[in-house]
Amino acid sequence: MSDDDRQVESTMTLGVLGHGNAAGGGDPAAQLVILVGPDAGHRFPVHDDIVIGRDADVGVIVQDDGVSRRHSAIRRNAGGEFIIEDLGSRNGTFVNGVRIGTAPLHSGDKVAIGSTTILLFTRHDRYEEQVLQAQKLHLLGQLAGGIAHDFNNLIVTVLGNVTYLKDKPAPASELADCLDEIEAAARRAAELTGQLMSFARPQRRVREAVVLERLVAEVVGLLRRTVPRSLEIITNVPPDLAVVGDPAQLLQVLMNGCVNAKQAMPTGGVLRIEASRVPAPANGSPLVRIVIEDTGIGMDAATLAAAFQPFFTTKAKGEGTGLGLATAYRIVQAHGGDVTLTSEVGVGTRLIVSLPAAKAGETGPVAIEAPQRARLSGRVLLVDDEPLVRNTTRRILERFGLVVVIAVDGLDAVEVHASATDSFDVAIVDLDMPNLDGEQAIARMRARDPKLNVIVASGHSDAERERRLMAAGRTTMLNKPFDADRLWRQVASALGVTQRKTVS
Repeated sequence: MSDDDRQVESTMTLGVLGHGNAAGGGDPAAQLVILVGPDAGHRFPVHDDIVIGRDADVGVIVQDDGVSRRHSAIRRNAGGEFIIEDLGSRNGTFVNGVRIGTAPLHSGDKVAIGSTTILLFTRHDRYEEQVLQAQKLHLLGQLAGGIAHDFNNLIVTVLGNVTYLKDKPAPASELADCLDEIEAAARRAAELTGQLMSFARPQRRVREAVVLERLVAEVVGLLRRTVPRSLEIITNVPPDLAVVGDPAQLLQVLMNGCVNAKQAMPTGGVLRIEASRVPAPANGSPLVRIVIEDTGIGMDAATLAAAFQPFFTTKAKGEGTGLGLATAYRIVQAHGGDVTLTSEVGVGTRLIVSLPAAKAGETGPVAIEAPQRARLSGRVLLVDDEPLVRNTTRRILERFGLVVVIAVDGLDAVEVHASATDSFDVAIVDLDMPNLDGEQAIARMRARDPKLNVIVASGHSDAERERRLMAAGRTTMLNKPFDADRLWRQVASALGVTQRKTVS
């Protein structure tokens, strides 16, 4: 087993081991393990005093944009007990889901900081390591059950509609309904994957003005396809309200809140979505408050206290991952906002999201608006080792009006690029491929053609890798999964196309 394998074994602990002596005597060394976030699996020994943050001279360096330079500190008091203290961080320090100023730390406690980072405080005990591994397998089994349940439902929707359409010609109205359901299932699958990846890896962030009325309209449009008629949806969002943030992530926040509300009303009720401006806090910026309120079953005090903890769920086994509210909480924190939750059993629940308001007159693209696609022209080198992705992307690009040349991996891309008699206007390159990965292939193609425009299409987020690629210039990132609209935007931008005319 490699050192890296041993590192990633530490994921969760029961919190009942590690206070006694290790075999052979002596107090086992305390340590912090990064469970979730950048550098997941890394361990840091904790002796008497240690500082956590982004400064180069701190004891635990966390590469998370939401972590302050000197975020929090752990020290040992005269009685030998470990104490954690928040050092005035901008996003706070949370122990087992509770925001703290100063608090004791025990083996098994989980410390959440920044936008995506969760640390485990534990003691290095060889018996505890066995418990950690067993819990890891148990957790993965639970998580896989919830994901499999959701994905199986989505696959039924896709396969059922596809086989129905292939069986016999369908009237136009049925064809439109089938395609809408297939699209909705695919987007839901992408959201589910995005939830998991937002915990596993740091995400690139977009910051722009997002018009809430349009965003809420998109959320309601998606909800109405799945909610029973006994559930009423009421919205009250002024048309001039806008917040600053990543449209896709904010859509995810609202969807997570609304889906939880829907599930709390199995026999029907009222779901209300409202937004309003609130006075700026002292020495702060103006805020917008979004309220998602339901008349559902509500939560007791214990459930409410654990609602934002990762993997906490009240759903039956195999019916949920427990990442919805935890993901929403992390996203809002990363946006410089705040989330509060109130609930009363038998009355309902109220989720309040506060986000920085956009400046008056500030505008920006909104994720839900599809582009009016101009017809494109040029030569594209499409590089991907997955045949289904290659074929689908090629068809879309050719419909845009582009000439597409295929390469099946990085080495093939370099050979195709070198032997081409005509230059390529854009190369769309996957990163993780056999024989030669995308980053290496791009470097070799750029050595021959330094002005080559590159769109990196990848389903994995690696901040350091992205920085290296972007530093070379003429490079943009296209996260998988993508649709035709997002693909058109990226290729049109690389070609310098601004004309807007619908593709026939």
